[in-house]
Amino acid sequence: MKQDDIVLLLKASSIKVTKQRVGILQLLSEADSPLTAEDIYLTLSGGEKGTANLSTVYRILDAFTQKDILIKTNLNLEGKATYELNHREHRHHIVCTVCNEIIPIKGCPLGDYEIKIRKSTGYEIVGHNLEIRGVCPKCQKAKRE
Repeated sequence: MKQDDIVLLLKASSIKVTKQRVGILQLLSEADSPLTAEDIYLTLSGGEKGTANLSTVYRILDAFTQKDILIKTNLNLEGKATYELNHREHRHHIVCTVCNEIIPIKGCPLGDYEIKIRKSTGYEIVGHNLEIRGVCPKCQKAKRE
């Protein structure tokens, strides 16, 4: 996502444009998988003091989540919340139980199942989450060596 697009997104969401907010959205737009607040803080600070403190990162992430810019999930095996851009597409994830790598999976096998559940229970289904856990190829290889 280009910086101009980020600025437009923030303005459209009635969020003040700051260096920290732009940096967080830039980082999440370039990330291949959801990130924890700590990951974001460490990446943005680069070990330097003064960029933004961790509590500021949490406040920004909460504001972005409330404005539906980000999706907050609990995919991390350590129980930490993870954040990713809301791409406005339904996704699931696979999580490595060894290294905590999180990979988004496109496509959803649960559409027909939702219909069955709706018919059998009378519920109006508003969403679901599917999380698959396993061992990634890198960790499998390391285990064999």
